[in-house]
Amino acid sequence: MNFNTRAEAFNVNNVTQFNGYNVEGGEVTLSESEYVDILNELYGEVNVCGNNYGSGDILQDQDPIAFRCGKSDHEGHIQTELEEQLEREDDSNIEFDVHPDDIEEEEESDDE
Repeated sequence: MNFNTRAEAFNVNNVTQFNGYNVEGGEVTLSESEYVDILNELYGEVNVCGNNYGSGDILQDQDPIAFRCGKSDHEGHIQTELEEQLEREDDSNIEFDVHPDDIEEEEESDDE
């Protein structure tokens, strides 16, 4: 990727990871196992007839449509956070193909 200015490098298509999540083609992507882990961490275990199961595992197995919708919503939330952070040119928790600080901007000439 070629960028002429630092600002151009703050582009979602230049991002490879955000907050540990993969970004492919400008879109945040979570694997199903990543989303299961998120749900398990948030909601803990569920006891069913004396057996404990992760909340994310139960949702994925028992209601795959709700699971996929929730995963998509979560990806959308992370995508929004990423885009807002890029707009502020805040590079914390973002990995780039080409880091904006590595862009050498050409100085404007004062030809008059």
